[in-house]
Amino acid sequence: MINNVKLIKKGFLIKTNGKFGVTNLQKSSAQVLRSVVFFYLLLASTILLLSRCAHPVSPQGGPKDENPPVVVACDPPNLATKFNGKSLRIDFNEFINLKNPLNEIFISPPLKKPPDARLRGKSLILRIEDTLAPKTTYSINFGNAITDLTEGNVLKGFNYVFSTGDFIDTLSLMGTLLSAFDHQPQKDVFIELYLNNNDTIPFDSLPLRVAPYYITKTDGQGNFNFQYLQQGEFKLFALADQNSDLIFNQPTEKIAFCDSLVKPYYISAAKPDTSRKDSLRIDSSMIDHISYSLFLFEESDTIQRLQKATYPIEGMVLLAFRFPVNEIRVVPMNFDSVAPWFIEEISKKRDSVRLWITRPEVDSLVARIFIDNKIFDTVHLEAPKKNDRGRTPAKEKQSKLVLSNSATIPGLNQFKNQLTVTFSFPLIRWDFTKVLLITETDTIHPEIGFNDSLRRKITINHKWDEAKTYKILIPDSVFFGIHNITHDSIIMNFRTKGEKDFGNLIVKMNMENRPGQYIVQLLNEKESFLYDEQIVTGSGKIRFDFMAPGKYKLKAINDRNENKRWDTGNYKLKIQPEEVVYFPKIVEIRANWDVEETWN
Repeated sequence: MINNVKLIKKGFLIKTNGKFGVTNLQKSSAQVLRSVVFFYLLLASTILLLSRCAHPVSPQGGPKDENPPVVVACDPPNLATKFNGKSLRIDFNEFINLKNPLNEIFISPPLKKPPDARLRGKSLILRIEDTLAPKTTYSINFGNAITDLTEGNVLKGFNYVFSTGDFIDTLSLMGTLLSAFDHQPQKDVFIELYLNNNDTIPFDSLPLRVAPYYITKTDGQGNFNFQYLQQGEFKLFALADQNSDLIFNQPTEKIAFCDSLVKPYYISAAKPDTSRKDSLRIDSSMIDHISYSLFLFEESDTIQRLQKATYPIEGMVLLAFRFPVNEIRVVPMNFDSVAPWFIEEISKKRDSVRLWITRPEVDSLVARIFIDNKIFDTVHLEAPKKNDRGRTPAKEKQSKLVLSNSATIPGLNQFKNQLTVTFSFPLIRWDFTKVLLITETDTIHPEIGFNDSLRRKITINHKWDEAKTYKILIPDSVFFGIHNITHDSIIMNFRTKGEKDFGNLIVKMNMENRPGQYIVQLLNEKESFLYDEQIVTGSGKIRFDFMAPGKYKLKAINDRNENKRWDTGNYKLKIQPEEVVYFPKIVEIRANWDVEETWN
């Protein structure tokens, strides 16, 4: 028996141990070489694998967690009765976070001291620091406060309900809150219910003096839903609270109210939500109820105020008021006002005034403002400061007279509008004879006239042809504004429209069930632009002619006081805001087409 054999073959040293056998030594050198190569490849692979293990990389995770926390248990259980403890515990399937709990978590009926919320592991502990009323159902709404710890997924719509009496109240009430002016849904607004249970405060004054008996919040669509209410008649009130006291005591807080008392309705059945422990899902098919509509508004401040006093550009002072003014007088205190020093421009609504300063040396204004011959306010204004090059920040508009015309971008709709040129400053000198109108075949001096007493706007009159190109040529220094500013040579290019470019809207108004005066407005889809409005007092047809193709909204305002504008409401006087009604669909006007609609 051979125990140790050494074989030297082409530079390889091979050593055998044990019963290797003589037969194996008789293998060819090629077979031995292949074995050695395989050994070294195996060794290299092992080293590479070990090196990769020595540099770990972040594991590739699975799909992102988009599930909110799940309630797995409550102590006492949700909908518990005869509660007389001081703390509540809610257990979740994961660690949670509380986001803005002071504004998101609220209990109804409210407590003088809100529950203290603390996290302990995967549990939320609520400690009640106030005395609970006997025989009362309490509902804790968590809003969007509960999120998971890692991804911030929100547990929405979770209510924790318990009663200090023998049963849970089972009545409910729901509705929608919209803006009174444009019917946009109002989210995150408190909806309040008041019970007539105060012997010292009149029922109608409760929203002005005390917190509500029940409270909830609107969702993103303006919907609200009260559950677990007791039987009775309630005052329904909405409050966009600004100081977190749940009382309407700030003049700028928006409100809404129902004219009559409301009664909650009965839910026939409440089914447990199998997807979540200790919560309820209401089967809407078993609800017989009235849905209430509330319209949010801000009461009008009856005190006249100077809302803005600025020197926006050199040579002009702007004064803006809360309400229209009948008569205004401005008396300067920092210079002599015996000689004329300004030109007054009052807005169409008479709620703002522009003072065009005619004295170039006046660069500041300290003045008393008189309204209806009574001292109203005092202003201190400085003109825009000039930079090192002697220019003001207002892009040098005060150094040159700027002209703009009404047909620059869309073209001239000569069927409805005149060609109007507006100047950046009132004019003091002009020469209309130097203005030329260039047509495709001729050059003429058009008829021109002012259309305002301030001499900031001129109208160019001409018998315009359809779908034609025109030019207005104004040589330099034809028009001079105050402070003797003028302009360079100007060429205005524009094109008129053809009748076939427009459409007409005919609306048949059926007013039999809606007597009164209405302001009917035609607006764009976003209500950012008012194209036209008409006053309607009875049934009949109204027309909106020569309208550009597009989509429009029709809006009607019930003008109760016939002042030709929308008016807000007043809670103390029990005045609702003037009703706004929308045509039930978007109206599409097409070119060269008459669109007819009936509005009942």
